Amino acid sequence: MNVPIDLSLGVNGRLPQVYLTPGTLYCSSGPAVVSTVLGSCVSVCLVDRYNRAAGINHFVLPYNPDEKDSLRYGDVALDRLLERMSHLGCASGTLRAKVFGGAAVLPFGEAQETVGTKNVRVAIEWLRNHSIPIVARWIGGTSGLSIRFYTGSGSVLVRRIASGIDVDISRAIPNNTFCNDIGFDEKA
Repeated sequence: MNVPIDLSLGVNGRLPQVYLTPGTLYCSSGPAVVSTVLGSCVSVCLVDRYNRAAGINHFVLPYNPDEKDSLRYGDVALDRLLERMSHLGCASGTLRAKVFGGAAVLPFGEAQETVGTKNVRVAIEWLRNHSIPIVARWIGGTSGLSIRFYTGSGSVLVRRIASGIDVDISRAIPNNTFCNDIGFDEKA
């Protein structure tokens, strides 16, 4: 099973830094900065302000075709995220969600049925079925995203990535956009 790569500095009072690879999730009742890069993949951030807990996943495809328990699939990754959040004392009634990614970066599928569109659809339907409101989103479009999720505050720093460039998320990211309680839908 894949696990997030912990880049924590642990000195001088700096927040732990975690890089989330595809097919992983991270939950914590303590503050941390979780970074990931999304194209057609989707990340759902869950925040419980009452229990001071937060979690994020990064899934690649919408549904698991083989009944394997893999976090690479949205249906599994979303269930596991809620399960881990419940272990931290959270209930779906106190959670708020933020959804990111789902871009049409792969040359597959019709304009309305790309992998990214399907990933977004499974996330939104799952959240609706669990009565978890979406308070922010940056979904769709044709550009990837670099996101930093601050688990202590629930804030998410979003940066659009131009196609065909390498991204070094370990350095400061200029031209940042904070996504707190405002929804963003990137237009293609």
